[in-house]
Amino acid sequence: MRLAGIIVTYNDSYKFKEWCRWYEEYKDELYKLIIVDNGSEPEYLHQVETYFVSAIIIKRDTNGGSTIAYNDGIRLALADPQVTHIALIGNDIRLSKGSLCKCVELLESDDTLGMVAPILLNADSDIVADFGDIISEELAMVCFGKDMRLEDIPVSWRYCEGVTGGMNVSKRSFYETTVGLQDENLFMYSDEADMAIRARKAGVKMAATKEAIAWHQHINPPGNKRRHPYSNYLIARNKVYLGGKHFGTGKKIRIFNHFFFLNFQYSIKCLISLKWSQLVYPRWAMLGAVNGLLGNMKENKYSKM
Repeated sequence: MRLAGIIVTYNDSYKFKEWCRWYEEYKDELYKLIIVDNGSEPEYLHQVETYFVSAIIIKRDTNGGSTIAYNDGIRLALADPQVTHIALIGNDIRLSKGSLCKCVELLESDDTLGMVAPILLNADSDIVADFGDIISEELAMVCFGKDMRLEDIPVSWRYCEGVTGGMNVSKRSFYETTVGLQDENLFMYSDEADMAIRARKAGVKMAATKEAIAWHQHINPPGNKRRHPYSNYLIARNKVYLGGKHFGTGKKIRIFNHFFFLNFQYSIKCLISLKWSQLVYPRWAMLGAVNGLLGNMKENKYSKM
């Protein structure tokens, strides 16, 4: 096993100490570590370079979102013929010792498997956040086992339609020959749904395993208790785009209707209840749905943070 781990970072000083601590738990399972810095401030980049002295650090000039940054790391990993497996690891992910190796073992036990994820638990708990997903009609990732206790999950591993995008392990061939790199039109969000659909079309299976355990620590910037409304824009835009990309115009329109009118109804509720500050979230989602319908996947006046 020669596993390349890819981690994307962007001005993450508020969780840097935790990231370093969690990395120490799994670093010995990596053949090489590739860190993609997504255009951070020089002070933070220096912090990363100082601690991760043995890592290969890709220094991007601009923030390419998760898809472009991950692709930069995947390309670099594939350039090394010794790399046999590739792991995408969020820097807010804590892993139990041996989990990456367990994922590789499962991958190598089944020729039909291309990507495997550890069971994902809520921060520092035994409550399941994700144990593999199905893809809904609206192309949402629906988690199996959510809110169950780890000990109550009845199987050690299971096939699934998709796995979480921020913590997974793949065979080299998954990116090199069978499924390909991430869709850079997505910037961030819904990349896991896209990869799941593409893998299914390519005849490649995915699985989640309880033998490997990860915790999603969810450390947010100070004072941020909720995602930026920009997230609502990207989620709606990307789902509509993926509907057309994979299933045609009819599906694209149905997903547009779902996101646009659901958020329109929510806007009315906010107006009636005088929750003016909440209006920004459905407004951005509706704008995202419109741009997804129009196929506008580039930065525009609504998508700038």
